Amino acid sequence: MPRVRRTAAALAVVLTAAACTGEGDAGPSPRTGGDGAPALLGTVDLDAAVGGDARLLDLAAVPGDGPVALLGDGGTRAWLVEVAPGEEGPTATALLELPDVGDDAALSVLPDGSFLVAHTNPTAGYQLLTVPRDGQATVTALGLRPDRAATALSPDGRTLYAALSLPAPAPAQLLAVDVAAGVVTMTAPVVPGGTVPALATRPDGGVAALVETEDGRAVLTAYDGDLRPVGEPVDLAPDAPVGTPAGLDVTADGTVVATLHVSDGRELGRLVTVADGAVTDSIELDGVGDSALEVVVSPDGGSAWVPQADLSYPAELVTVDLASGERVSAVSLCAGAAVLGDVAPFGADAGLVATGSCVDGDGPQATAFLVG
Repeated sequence: MPRVRRTAAALAVVLTAAACTGEGDAGPSPRTGGDGAPALLGTVDLDAAVGGDARLLDLAAVPGDGPVALLGDGGTRAWLVEVAPGEEGPTATALLELPDVGDDAALSVLPDGSFLVAHTNPTAGYQLLTVPRDGQATVTALGLRPDRAATALSPDGRTLYAALSLPAPAPAQLLAVDVAAGVVTMTAPVVPGGTVPALATRPDGGVAALVETEDGRAVLTAYDGDLRPVGEPVDLAPDAPVGTPAGLDVTADGTVVATLHVSDGRELGRLVTVADGAVTDSIELDGVGDSALEVVVSPDGGSAWVPQADLSYPAELVTVDLASGERVSAVSLCAGAAVLGDVAPFGADAGLVATGSCVDGDGPQATAFLVG
């Protein structure tokens, strides 16, 4: 998953159960409620699954199954927790306990069902944990110590791409790692220089990278399978005073959908589409200061789902029609303010998963919200 702004609060998981459109593609599609719109169906406390307070670090879709969340206690332990719909609402089940992982931990699911966690260990540096569902974790050290990292797993599960922001004056690096062998097979500099908050694989091989440049611009760079830049970097908001990149998804035809914050207070955002190396549309997103602005696009490329939150705005899961730029639905996630984070596809039922934390009198809790 792309790495985004973290919060000190324990994050929550949002599930939207939805029907599949498209021809066998895994991804979310809208399901309407009785009045023609999605609705909140139930909640579950994720902290209870691990027996105490925990922070949600990342979230990964599992083909044909419920999504899995990576939680940590911020010191000694971490857990993998499966979230699934149940007859009386969503359920949360602890699958495995792991050693402590860094705050930059990124979770992926390999084709054989094993889990892959990439993170920065405080003493050992950047490493990969390969975790079978019924066995001991295998640790692979990559010999680097980044300040920030973003990852994307190739569709066949053989290659992990990682963009590492290294301590100055070293330039940020893009790596391709052979997952089975545990070795770096290719490296390339991040173009242009800067940090990478999000990566996504491209359907023709290689990756798309969101880059926050050294002069504070949000640009998109495409790389081929040999990590060579494809075309010129694209400035996603050339008219905005601020460009802070956030979320990223790529459609089956190679169209890139990215989100970014475009104001100093982060309350204003944009959803930008890029095709054939040029911006084709830019949609304003208001009231997003407490959202990481992650995004997931439907299999047909027609809609995007974005969690939106700000202290002065409702916390919602918003559906945007990419052709018209209109918000076609919004599901309220919390009665008051919230902080919202990741989104990801949901298993065989092709739903949607997002992360967040309601801000209320009970304090921050990792809560799962089922929407359908």
